[in-house]
Amino acid sequence: MSNEKSNVPMIMGIIGGVIGLPSAVCAGACVAGLSSLSETSQDASDLGSTYLIMGVLGSLLGLYSGIIGKSKPKLSGILFLIATFMSGITMIAGNMIALIVTILFLIGSVFSFKNSKS
Repeated sequence: MSNEKSNVPMIMGIIGGVIGLPSAVCAGACVAGLSSLSETSQDASDLGSTYLIMGVLGSLLGLYSGIIGKSKPKLSGILFLIATFMSGITMIAGNMIALIVTILFLIGSVFSFKNSKS
């Protein structure tokens, strides 16, 4: 068995991070727009900002996790799980692009933990 580490976490992190950034903007705008119909404009703005920040931080965390995937696979796996959770929250807004990002980060997490055992 070779001791070669997989490139999958890096690829999943980069693709998920790149797709996740516009997805986060979409989630923030959609939540703010839909919330403005039923709440005050300040509450809608705050809710939209929360979704935007969660999505952007999740995407950047997933991108960073992919970059450190080979050198620190266990840390990368943990950070991928956190990024999966943060990107998954934006799915509440009906953002199906976030579903793709969440799946990519979850796959990256699995492969990161697999790399840490070999």
